[in-house]
Amino acid sequence: MVEFLEIGYDKFIFKVKVDYLYSREGFWAHIDKNTARIGLTDFLQKSKGDVAFLETVNPGTVVKQGQEIGKIETIKSVFDIISVVTGRIVEVNPEVENKSYLINEDPYGSGWIYRVELTDLESDKAGLLGAEDYVELIKEVVAQEMKKK
Repeated sequence: MVEFLEIGYDKFIFKVKVDYLYSREGFWAHIDKNTARIGLTDFLQKSKGDVAFLETVNPGTVVKQGQEIGKIETIKSVFDIISVVTGRIVEVNPEVENKSYLINEDPYGSGWIYRVELTDLESDKAGLLGAEDYVELIKEVVAQEMKKK
């Protein structure tokens, strides 16, 4: 079975994990029963650069899909972490709090940021993309960047 879809641009290869859901902002959710792990996509972390600092909200925080739930500072910019799903944050990955570089090294694995207890997954799914659709979105973004050059 295929684990990743890949798209190449310039010297980069962007990986998209097949069984995850994606937001248009570049965040992913991996659903496991009534919880989801969420983090940055390979595309977002490569386009923003090396993560230098991570600011998270506390476990217990109730969040809505599309809500800001933290900030990430990279060598290139500062940007918001956007919740992919609606629910309650039950865990912040303790590893990335101390080793934010894991987001760049393993964005779909040890670089996850939050685990969220889901409260409205069926509604949330309407605003999310599957892997194939997210690859198409990356292609559109890359095409727009190429026009700028």
